[in-house]
Amino acid sequence: MKKEINIERFKENPLIVPDIGIKWMSLNAFNPGVIIGDDGIYRMLVRGAWTPTQVGSDLGLAISNDGINWVISKEPVLQCGFNKYCTMGIEDPRIVKWIDGFYYVLTTVCSPSDIMIGMWKTKDFLRHHFEWVGIPFNQNDKDASIFPEPINGLAYLLHRTDIHIWISRTNDMTLKTGWRRSRILTNKDEWYKSPISGIVPDKIGIAGPPIRTPGGWLVITHVVHKKGENRYNRAYSLGLMLLNSDDPTIVEYIHPKPILWPETNYELNGSVPIVCFCNAIVDPDPGNDKGEFHLYYGSADTSICGGKLYKKDLPMCY
Repeated sequence: MKKEINIERFKENPLIVPDIGIKWMSLNAFNPGVIIGDDGIYRMLVRGAWTPTQVGSDLGLAISNDGINWVISKEPVLQCGFNKYCTMGIEDPRIVKWIDGFYYVLTTVCSPSDIMIGMWKTKDFLRHHFEWVGIPFNQNDKDASIFPEPINGLAYLLHRTDIHIWISRTNDMTLKTGWRRSRILTNKDEWYKSPISGIVPDKIGIAGPPIRTPGGWLVITHVVHKKGENRYNRAYSLGLMLLNSDDPTIVEYIHPKPILWPETNYELNGSVPIVCFCNAIVDPDPGNDKGEFHLYYGSADTSICGGKLYKKDLPMCY
């Protein structure tokens, strides 16, 4: 299956840029998590930074009726220093609505000693309304999301340990304990070679949370190539894979080419050049198999952009 699959960038990109009038995102606004609520409102958690090193990242709330035009909170809603695990920052949120009615936010939490997965839950995304759930693993880890529903009585978690994508599970529906059976889901060398240098990826990780489709679980990924890509020795692009509906430890399909490669000015130039880094995929019309997904990504670690992925282009899913 070698159908061409590409994300169509929103013509309005970039959607959100740094704002010197909003301290928490005065230098960088990037790598957002997004979900559409039962009320049809888009809610975005924006990773913001105000220091050149991005140390101390906070998460702020942006709201939209159409997924294009956003109103941004003046104060962060989830702040660096919330607890001992995130004294140096809260990064790269991914949002999933779980069976208990809460929205679970999985982030990278940074402290002087560790970079780990941190999990919160909330009902409304308002400041001071986030409850700490915990860390699934006491180890260096990042790029995580749960699946939005149990599968055969188990909750599953995707994450990146070292340079590959891993999958773990628990039978604890509170998601607090019992994470086990960790194994590599897909090895970086199984992914596409760089269209620039022809080399295999340096590392891989998930992008947005898994989405159930008729053909299986659709998972967007980020794929990182280094060593000779450009003068920065770096290119972050987006890829796609499909997991088995009933057993997500089985990879059914990996697309052999990138679906988004950094090419525009806002992706090539910024605080960290030549980067498309996605944490969010949503379905504005879940009942429509001819519709489109909306994806949101950080461009060059500086601004937030979005694009469309058409369901008609995904024969492995529909």
